[in-house]
Amino acid sequence: MSGRPVHVLLDASAIIAFTRRSIDVGEVIGEVDAEQAAVGLPVLCLVEANRAITDTDLLDYLVAHPATAVTPVAPDSWRALAAAYDTVGRLDAASAVLAAIDGDRPILTAQPALYAGLEGGGPIIAIPPA
Repeated sequence: MSGRPVHVLLDASAIIAFTRRSIDVGEVIGEVDAEQAAVGLPVLCLVEANRAITDTDLLDYLVAHPATAVTPVAPDSWRALAAAYDTVGRLDAASAVLAAIDGDRPILTAQPALYAGLEGGGPIIAIPPA
């Protein structure tokens, strides 16, 4: 954990986009870094993204970056995680939803339709698919 406040979260699709050198994700990280804040990486989103990428060096770089913070799932939030999972249909996305709700922060995603079942479409910032 970087010790900086987390201002935005990356879901698995945004993490994958970063490893494919997405300018959209890089710009967000740069803006958040300039504010001396951090981009949150929900641990379950990292796990899901890891399955889909070939360049793990960039994933390691992202995790170690001073402007990122890996966000865990608290054991006592399992019921809320289950409810979010029922809504979005994927455990990794559900963990991003929990982190977004808990910290009142948006989720950067290349899959905004995944969050369509959330009230108002969720706290989403859409980026082009990688």
